[in-house]
Amino acid sequence: MLTSFFGKSKPINFVVFGAVIFLGYVFGALIQVDNALNISQLLINFFFIGWSVFAVFLLDFIVRKNDLTYKNTFTVLLFTFFLITLPVIFLDRNILFANVFLLMAFRRLVSLSSEKNSERKIFDASLWIAVAALFYFWSLLFFVLLFFSILQKPETNHKQLIIPFIGFATILMLATTYHLLINDSFAWLIEWIKPVVSFDFSAYHSIKILVPAAIMATFLIWSLPFRIIKIASLSKKEKPNAVLLLITLGVCVFIALLSPQKTGAELFFIIAPLSVIVANYIENIQEARFKEGLLWLIVLLPVVLLFI
Repeated sequence: MLTSFFGKSKPINFVVFGAVIFLGYVFGALIQVDNALNISQLLINFFFIGWSVFAVFLLDFIVRKNDLTYKNTFTVLLFTFFLITLPVIFLDRNILFANVFLLMAFRRLVSLSSEKNSERKIFDASLWIAVAALFYFWSLLFFVLLFFSILQKPETNHKQLIIPFIGFATILMLATTYHLLINDSFAWLIEWIKPVVSFDFSAYHSIKILVPAAIMATFLIWSLPFRIIKIASLSKKEKPNAVLLLITLGVCVFIALLSPQKTGAELFFIIAPLSVIVANYIENIQEARFKEGLLWLIVLLPVVLLFI
């Protein structure tokens, strides 16, 4: 049932995803608020629900536009349910902002396989990465992906290697100007360039974080070898983005590991590339009952955790 419903990309699918995120946000985030919500707080929460739904549409656009999977909605199904399985993500708004900006950057990175408007794409990607870093410092590691994408292009020149520095400097100057006008201080910059790294994983003792993390790790271990093996059979046109996706996953793991506080929300950085890789594995499963069982496991997991 789930296989046939989400095996095709239809408008009703996205209505379902939007409703699921709304319910996940309400029961996962708002239920933890002790005080009564006023109008301004409700509007802020509705904004972040919309922001999360926008992330779903953006990921789907990236996947469809660049043929990262077949024409289905398995990727956004995984992304949506992994997201609501960890409602702590909704409470860390800096991570919500950073992830969507990194998705915008990734959209430009995967499009670099085409030679059209390369300089503009590189500049856009560097801008989005720098903006993401304002909310979460270690987003700067995405510049590794940007330089990798530039260097693997058939035609690369020295100007393209300089553009990322210009993009980063542009955002840094704008942010500095803003803080000087508002706070008349460089204090934010000093704090920003001295990020804290924590390796305290005590939050993972909670079953509501440990179980989703363990299941995501299991899906990754199970599907990653398939993805790596499949790269060899891909066409010359498809191979660069397949390799880029694997490197993106590795960078996102490091971004999560370097988070200043381990709450489980940092796993959001891994969810997008993980969803693409697992979706690619699921869509190639020949055994219908096994495929259906995996999808039901993903769908029912947040419901079960809600009542634990």
